This record gives sequence, structure tokens and C-alpha cells, in this order.
Amino acid sequence: MPPASLFTVLRTRPLFRRLWLGAMVSGLGDTLSWLALTWYVLERTGGGTAVGGLLLCFALPAVVTAPLWGRAMDRFQPRPLMLADNVARAALIALIPLLDALGGLELWLVFLIAALMGALAPATQIGVRLYVPTLLPDPELEGGNAAYGLTTQLPTVFGPALAGLLVGAWGAPRALGLDALTFLAMAWALFALPRLPRRERAAGEERAPTGGRWPPAVLAVLGLTTLFYFGYGPLEAALPVFARETLGTGAQGYGVLWSALGVGTLGGTLLVGVLARSLPTRLVLVGIMALWGLCVAALPLVPGFGAALGVMFVGGVLWGPYTALETTLLHRSVPAERQGRLFGLRTMLLGPAAPLGTALGGLLLLGVNAGGVIALSGLACLLGAFVALPWLRRGTPP
Repeated sequence: MPPASLFTVLRTRPLFRRLWLGAMVSGLGDTLSWLALTWYVLERTGGGTAVGGLLLCFALPAVVTAPLWGRAMDRFQPRPLMLADNVARAALIALIPLLDALGGLELWLVFLIAALMGALAPATQIGVRLYVPTLLPDPELEGGNAAYGLTTQLPTVFGPALAGLLVGAWGAPRALGLDALTFLAMAWALFALPRLPRRERAAGEERAPTGGRWPPAVLAVLGLTTLFYFGYGPLEAALPVFARETLGTGAQGYGVLWSALGVGTLGGTLLVGVLARSLPTRLVLVGIMALWGLCVAALPLVPGFGAALGVMFVGGVLWGPYTALETTLLHRSVPAERQGRLFGLRTMLLGPAAPLGTALGGLLLLGVNAGGVIALSGLACLLGAFVALPWLRRGTPP
């Protein structure tokens, strides 16, 4: 059967639609907190190095906790773990405006809260990936993964611009109060989810081993995506500096740049079904990475803010289909009873990949201007695609 479109999936699958709505609201809150906190740190420190450090605090704890969450979700029901994650993160993010109002908000506390949230976040990221193939039949996986991808992409259309306005009007700490409410919206969506099948061991039966080698297709795709995220990372550190110093804009303009990327990503996501029917997935994934690299490398060459918006839009179109196609291929490569560990491994690899690239970008900013760092980010993605292509061709079936 041909892949179902994301609109068909959202129209005909009510449980999936409820999960999607909760994730969409939560994704808006994540966009708000990401932009508000990075701008807050940039204002307090005056440079991109600390921004990279903040993003590392969000991501590095997942190296330890993501595999643990994945194993736990293969053994226990994901829903209670996901509920605990969202309630705890709502409380943590609410501490920032509270401490600011009391005059006790210090920069080290912001980094600590970011690290605690980063340790908790894989629970929901992994859990949702387990529910997608449970709530949807196989022909709808592309559409379902594309729809779920919109929960991070659509918020970038209007979220950064809205966040920029809120940060400009209220200040970064107070703007984060809205993010706490979005975690509660995700918790609401989780209450309707069904129990996932879990095999009970008979009395005296030994537990089956949880290890085992991953198929070459899985290793190839995870390797390509990790390279992609790392190569992308320096853009995040350099873009706010580039927006302020080269394009001459503030928080609002910086937010609009990310919104342009989000609009393009939305358009690119609508192409998932066409690409899944027309071309081998392995070639699509490598092609997206290479074209993204070319687009980003061109950004420092633009003559002004309007042209920069156009480049960010094109980059979004290229980026849009990647995650849905990659995740669908992983769903079909590993049986359900190991998918918690699979997506735990994926989160462990990808969580720190972009922030490590961002931290590298922050260090490069000490000696290279923001445009040069952005160009290096694009060239790294382009080079990574060419390096990965032979490996992916050997490891991934057509």
C-alpha cells in the first residue's frame, strides 16, 4: 500500500491526534524556552561560548539517562514514566520565573535546571516513538512520523517570533512561565494512551538477554544522523551573533530567522510521502544532508536580512523530510520489543551531537567571525554526507 499522508493519519486516528496535539503544545513551549534561555545567557555573558555551554547542559545528561529510559520502557509501561517526566519538567522550568521574581536567579542555577531537564527529557522523546507504531498500521508510519515531526517544526514557524516578542516585553525569565503550562498539556494527552503489550515471564523463566548486535541498516542510519546533527551544531552558536553583529537585528529579528526555517521545514515535511514512493531512503537521507550543507555555507554570503530569511527558508525545506524518513526506517528495522533500547541509543547519540557541535562553534567564535563559523558548519555537513555515503550504501538495504 502507498504511504498515507500526514493529514489522513491525523483525520482518522483520534488517539494519535490527541498525542499529536499535546506534543504540539509542548513543542511550542520548548521553542520558547530554548530561545528565551539562549538569549538570556547571551545578554548575561556577551558571547556565543556560554550559549553553547547551556545547550550542552540540556543535552549531555541524555548520554547517561536515555539508554536507561529506553530499557525501562521496554520492560515497563511508558505512560507513567512519561507523565512523571512532564510534571517534573513543568516544576523545574517554573523555578526560573519564580527565582527571578524573588531576586535569586543566578546563571549557575539556569545551567543546573537545564541539566536536570535534559536528564528527564528522553522519557517522553522515546515514549512517543514507541507509541507511533502501536497507534498506527505500517502503511501509515511515514505519515505518522511526518505528523509528529510537525510538533517540533510548526512551533518554529511562529514560536521564535512570539518568543522574541515575549522576551522583549517581559524579559527572558518571566517568558518561561508559559513553558511550564505546556508540559501540563502534554501530560493531559498521555492519559488517553493505551497500555503497550509487555510479555510476562513465567515462574522460574530466566530473563531474555537484552543485548545483541544492531542490524547494519540501523548502525548506518544512526551514524549518518549523528554526523548531520553534529555538523549542524555550530550554526546554533553562531546565528544569534551573526544576527546581531552582521545583520544588525535584535531578539525579534533573530526569532524571525528561525521562523523562516520553520516555514520551510513545514513545506519540506509535506514531501515525505512523495520521497518515500520515489527514491531509496538511503539516497534521500544523504542528499538532504549534502544540500543542507550547501545552503548553510551560502548564508554568510547573503547581502542582507531579507536574503538571509530566504536562505533559512530553503534550508528548512531541505531539512523537513529527514527525521520522518529516518525514524520510519528505524521502526521497520527493529522489532517492537527492542525499540525502547533502539530509541534510547538514538537519543543518547543525537542528544549531545548538536550541542557538542554548538559548543565547538562557540569556541570557534573566539577566533573566527560568526559568518565563518556558519560556513564551516555547512561545509562539515556537506563533507559528512560524502564520507557517509559508501558506509550507508553497504549497510542499508534499498
